Amino acid sequence: MAAVIVLMIAATFIEKIQGTPAALKLVYHNPVFMALWGLAAVCALWFILQGEGLGRRCATVLLHISFPIILAGALITHIWGKEGRVLLEPGKTVTQWVMEDGSQWDLPVPMTLQEFQIDRYPGSTAPSDYRSIITVGTGADASTLTISMNNIGKIDGYRFYQADYDGDSSILMVVRDPWGVAITYLGYLLLLAGMLGFFFQKESGLKRAVTRLSESGKGWRRYCYLYPAVLILALLALFIIFRTGAYSKDAQMAPVLRSPLLFIHVTPIVLSYILFAALAVIGIIGLISKKASGRLMDLSLTILYPAVFLITFGTFLGAVWANISWGSYWAWDPKETWALITLLVYAAPLHGSTLKAFQKPRFFHIYVFIAFLCVLITYFGVNLILGGMHSYS
Repeated sequence: MAAVIVLMIAATFIEKIQGTPAALKLVYHNPVFMALWGLAAVCALWFILQGEGLGRRCATVLLHISFPIILAGALITHIWGKEGRVLLEPGKTVTQWVMEDGSQWDLPVPMTLQEFQIDRYPGSTAPSDYRSIITVGTGADASTLTISMNNIGKIDGYRFYQADYDGDSSILMVVRDPWGVAITYLGYLLLLAGMLGFFFQKESGLKRAVTRLSESGKGWRRYCYLYPAVLILALLALFIIFRTGAYSKDAQMAPVLRSPLLFIHVTPIVLSYILFAALAVIGIIGLISKKASGRLMDLSLTILYPAVFLITFGTFLGAVWANISWGSYWAWDPKETWALITLLVYAAPLHGSTLKAFQKPRFFHIYVFIAFLCVLITYFGVNLILGGMHSYS
């Protein structure tokens, strides 16, 4: 996983310097990179199967099983998934679409563009939505299909997304990937079930950390005030973010952002960032106060688990939203890549039972303090340096 993280970091800078095709060729679609992910999946299964008391750790089992299932779905999508575009001109019937390699394939049914519409914000030329009204089929079997941003069209296993336009002509993305998406979504569901069930699991690192804290005496109860303080900071941050900038209700957002999933996607990620910031602060205190270092590590663990689960939920919900909006649940955009890097970096300390270094309080505090650099790069650095589709956020 360390090698995967280093390669992903390198890929984001390769993309900035040499472009997306170079990053895909040298890293993301490189057989070595894929083999490392495959090895990580095998290790995840081996790790969980070697443990004892699987029946008492059902949530942990689900978490580790979901990992290789998600990767298997991604591999199937990469190998067998088809993706391309079709240009629809008003009144002209089209029967074929073009893949990215230039090959032409038959559409499941003939398609004719009735009208392409652009909705604009009141008093502005900025578009708020794009809409294609299409006749599907011919003769008596013809029907009307409307495709817009965040509103895909589905025909016989094919999915059609509003991708672009050229004057009064519409450009749709065409995707066919029945198995890869289904398997990936199954992995997402197992991941969600594992995260929710983890808080009710009797044997877990979180429960052990809470138990140790509760046995540490009354003096540690004052640290319970940290939780409402962090919550207040998180809510304040969310209020500022959604009242200003790209997420403001008065902002002229790009059409793809006009979705209820925006708030659900952003909120858990921002909350995780606030929790990671709290961990960095506790890490500094833990390094200064050697006597309290061990208990501060336990306190950090009670924050780290929900923080990792929040960023995991937000990141993979974003993948679902991306699949709904433009037909690809993972595009290796710098922002989403760094979100994944942050997730993996912070997941490492959760495995202290096998990664013995994380059992040492001093190492743990140094690690979570340095790890906060990933959050800063994800939230600020990508926007300022790397760019990409998420550079507005």
